[in-house]
This record gives sequence, structure tokens and C-alpha cells, in this order.
Amino acid sequence: MMQDNLNKDELKSRLEKMAEENPNPQISYQEIFSPAFMQKYTNFANIDFFIQNLKLKNFTELEKMNPATLDSFIQKETHFKTWGEMQQAAVNNYMTSLF
Repeated sequence: MMQDNLNKDELKSRLEKMAEENPNPQISYQEIFSPAFMQKYTNFANIDFFIQNLKLKNFTELEKMNPATLDSFIQKETHFKTWGEMQQAAVNNYMTSLF
């Protein structure tokens, strides 16, 4: 239990330091859905090929898609069941990579 508290304190300290160094971070969707992430968990080399395969012009159009249609595509072309699940995994993967 003591070790868990130390890890949480260290994590909090690192996050605070990162926030001080870059108070207005601009993280692109390409950083979140990195090529390494896409190649490991999907049938695509990068997020842009993923978007093109959905016949979309850009990443923001994903939010306008019918959720059932998007989730169906996700189930066929990735290791995930839903777009939400894929997004969460990508964010977790990105956050882990920062450390």
C-alpha cells in the first residue's frame, strides 16, 4: 500500500511538472492514435488510412458518423468493440508513453 501511494505521488509530480513546462498542450489526434498504436490494434498503418477507409475527409467527421455504423467498422477492423473503447485505449497508450 505504501508503494502505491509513492507511485501516485510520483505520477502526480510528473504530471504537474509537464503542465508547468507546457501549460497549453496541443496534442494531435495523430499523436493519440500513433502509427505504433494503429499497427498493433487495427488493420491500418495509421489513423489517416483508417479515416480514408471509412470514406471520410478528416478526423472530425468521425464524430458525425452514425455510432452503430462506426462501431460495426471498429469491430471488423480493430481489436475493439466500440469507438469509445478504441479512443480510451489510445489515450491510455499515449499517457503511458509519456513516462
